[in-house]
Amino acid sequence: MPIALRGHHLLCLLGYRGMGYSDAYVDNMTEVYRTLLADPQTECELVKGPDQLCACFPPDGDYHCEDRTVAERDALILERLGLVTGQIVTWADILNRVATSLQPDDLLQICSTCPWLPYGVCQDGVRRVVAGEPLPIVRPSVYGVDVDQQTRCQHYHSELDIIALKFGCCERYYSCYQCHLETADHPPKPWPQSRFDEAAVLCGSCGHELTVHEYKECDSRCPACNASFNPGCAAHHALYFE
Repeated sequence: MPIALRGHHLLCLLGYRGMGYSDAYVDNMTEVYRTLLADPQTECELVKGPDQLCACFPPDGDYHCEDRTVAERDALILERLGLVTGQIVTWADILNRVATSLQPDDLLQICSTCPWLPYGVCQDGVRRVVAGEPLPIVRPSVYGVDVDQQTRCQHYHSELDIIALKFGCCERYYSCYQCHLETADHPPKPWPQSRFDEAAVLCGSCGHELTVHEYKECDSRCPACNASFNPGCAAHHALYFE
């Protein structure tokens, strides 16, 4: 099924760097962004009004998805890219159209009403596409207590404690079981055995995601960057994996 996207979100995705309106919004946008980067042939359906990103806008936020200025921005961007509402195109086609139809400074006019414009991230995304550079990798969010850039936390913070694990209850990465207990609003459930072939372990060194099978067979080293993991984590596998 195509990913439903409205006009201005095409450029928002180019500039996505892991920020958003809430944890749920960031998780959802990160998943969409990573899907598009992993497979540029992913189909996108251009819609008018709220789309797959708007669906996770926080209910207590200043909901602007149906504002007139946002609709005008959508129309301007689609017109500039030679696209129309209802069309289904691949992400690769969208990138090609951006590369041949836009320059970073064009956003100063097209997106003049967007509050995110001053951050410059969307202009940087357009610049990268025009220059033929890859868009940056955005890691999944890691939750917990005092989590650092390599996923260490308040409970486990040795040099080797650089993995985060995804829980079956919420499909979110946490630094450790204790972090889930202390910060989540629900009891933890381990990753189900039926999904051991899906990514559920994150290397905090390089951001590579491992399946449970890969993690259990990796000899406590990341297969992508060769960083060492804490072998003592094996004693706690029952907390994380069925």
